[in-house]
Amino acid sequence: MDRYALTEEGRARARRREISLRVDMARTEGYEILDYLHEHGTGTVEELVEYTGMSQFRVMDKMLLYMNHGLVEKMH
Repeated sequence: MDRYALTEEGRARARRREISLRVDMARTEGYEILDYLHEHGTGTVEELVEYTGMSQFRVMDKMLLYMNHGLVEKMH
């Protein structure tokens, strides 16, 4: 009997999906922020505004939510 496991990318996608469900944002606006950070490692608010098309206020609102849930950390 063959056994199967997720690749690193598969595990990352599963974690992102789990994260989005925990903060009640599955398939809603803001999910693309997590995708961008996953793909690029880091990002500025300006880069996220350009990537998502959201306002700076909306991006910051999402980032604060993610930081409060321990999903994103601010780099110095």
